[in-house]
Amino acid sequence: MDITTFAQDHISQLTVTVGVMSYALLRNKLTPGGILAGLLIAFIHMLHPWPAFFWLLIVFFLLGTFVTKIGHKAKLHLTHSSTGGSGGEGPRTSSQVFANSGFASVLILTHLYILTSTPFISSVIPISPGLYAPHLYRLLPLGIVAQYAAVAADTFSSELGILAKSQPFLITKPWKRVPRGTNGGVTLEGLLYGLLGGFLLTIVANGALRFLPPFNRLHGPAVLMLTLMGLVGSVIDSVLGALVQATVTDKGSGRVVEGDGGRRVKVVPGGSRVVVGKDILTNNGVNFVMASLTSVLAMGGSRIYI
Repeated sequence: MDITTFAQDHISQLTVTVGVMSYALLRNKLTPGGILAGLLIAFIHMLHPWPAFFWLLIVFFLLGTFVTKIGHKAKLHLTHSSTGGSGGEGPRTSSQVFANSGFASVLILTHLYILTSTPFISSVIPISPGLYAPHLYRLLPLGIVAQYAAVAADTFSSELGILAKSQPFLITKPWKRVPRGTNGGVTLEGLLYGLLGGFLLTIVANGALRFLPPFNRLHGPAVLMLTLMGLVGSVIDSVLGALVQATVTDKGSGRVVEGDGGRRVKVVPGGSRVVVGKDILTNNGVNFVMASLTSVLAMGGSRIYI
């Protein structure tokens, strides 16, 4: 690929990427590793000839940053940090960036391959219809949007739901009340915020696909389905959190201890921290599995009417 041609064709995207990464670095929103991961993910999104996917990535980051700031001071006193400080979201690491955007990047590269490969070209010409390209050509974009709707819904649900006045309940045991920040703990307010997050990302995707190449908006059923898939993703994340992710609490305060950068919390036997649940996946692992599974479910469901 000629880098000069690429820069000329994507000058606005490159400018926005530099601006967003500079902001993230100056405001400590991303670690240095997170910056490098973000640049790689942004580059992959820019490779695709449909700009909608790139702008979805940018809007997801900006919305996530915005909702994280809401109630920041209150969040500091709701949980503990594994590093010994107060709770609240710290700078995001490379693992968190890949967990939220990695599967979408794989789908984007796959769709790009289909767009530029001979099997796809032959499939859209009546002479030799292909077996897979026409279906994947239509399904993969929906999977990409569903992935971002899901991670946006999860971000809204966790960042705003923790501020809810009602006490969270365990999603696998609705009768059981749990401390704020517990993996698998949800509130009705949080679920509604998740629905809002999925809706906003779907609307952005619809507008971007309509007013930018390929100039083809999402149909009404697809908008509704993708919005609901955002909520489904948030629920899947909570179920996974309850079943395969450990929650660590502080004995003294009873508050949940959050792992730095989505990592596991270190627990010393006989120490001041208590572990509840199965320690199979980290928070980053749960996010990646949730995003991937939601995307696959959305594409599977869309196959019915595509």
